[in-house]
Amino acid sequence: MATSDSTPRAPPNEYYEVRAIPDKGYGCFALKPIKRGIRILAEGPLLVVPIADYLHSDIQKAFDELSPEQQQLYFTLHSNHGQDPKNWPGQIHESVPAHERQRILEQHNARVGKEPSLISIFQTNCMEMNKGAAIFPNAARFNHSCNPNACFTWNEAIGKETIHIMNDVDAGDEITLSYCDMMHEKTLRAYELKHYGFVCDCRACAGDASADGSFAAESAERRFRLQELERETRFLRGKRLEYGAKQDSFVEKLLEMAALHQKEGDYTARLANVFLDIALVCEVKDDVGMAARAIAKAVRVKRDCQGTDFPDIRRYKEVLQRIAAKLAKLGTAV
Repeated sequence: MATSDSTPRAPPNEYYEVRAIPDKGYGCFALKPIKRGIRILAEGPLLVVPIADYLHSDIQKAFDELSPEQQQLYFTLHSNHGQDPKNWPGQIHESVPAHERQRILEQHNARVGKEPSLISIFQTNCMEMNKGAAIFPNAARFNHSCNPNACFTWNEAIGKETIHIMNDVDAGDEITLSYCDMMHEKTLRAYELKHYGFVCDCRACAGDASADGSFAAESAERRFRLQELERETRFLRGKRLEYGAKQDSFVEKLLEMAALHQKEGDYTARLANVFLDIALVCEVKDDVGMAARAIAKAVRVKRDCQGTDFPDIRRYKEVLQRIAAKLAKLGTAV
């Protein structure tokens, strides 16, 4: 994303370029067919604010440390200013603490201001980084979709933000990311996207969700069911997975979740984690064959969406090796 008075360029690469989009600014488009799992960008931060509840002073401090060229680059990024104040609450409840009140006011004034500002650019383009957020100028050029074909992750091991293709793209396709939780229903997604200053027009949002058989309708149904399954299983996963293994239909619910994520095109670490839990539960139940198939899928999804250098992929590989060893004892290969 970039302002109209600049012409953004992608870094030298074989995968994508930045192009103008009528009435939408700029976007990133594939130069050739790209398969799931390809890393198309690995970028270090331009500006870092180490705390999530940032104030103007926090951004100003980080901005002042940049070179003149870096500061100029920062102001080429898109800004969410110029929004109608009527679209936002006009008052802050008296119970809100002073620090939080200041943060709300600063960010509100940046959104409704007439000119780009440090805050308006930061809150439009920042990505999570550890306990704070950072600006990655090239990653910021990718537009949003609630059904994206790529995903982004901060990789602490290499100190870079990475973007991987998670659904195959053809030459000429726009490469998109999801700025919000893509598993949320349409109204909540619209709220999460509101501060960016646009209304999503992807096929899950702009389509007719009341028309049976339409993608929008099927997508809405899948996301609703995923939210149900999440509520039913979230307290039986992680450290409580052994309790989950004792529950009737627990594995079936996890398998349904995995199928729905895949139908929705969500090949992110969330899907990898579901497959990991399936593998661990099946291991507890001594269904080693099923555990092996699930952990193989977990490792593949994890690798494809975050890379072989992502820190916690080691845990997935350790589970894979352990289950493979159990299979070997049974005289079966993974």
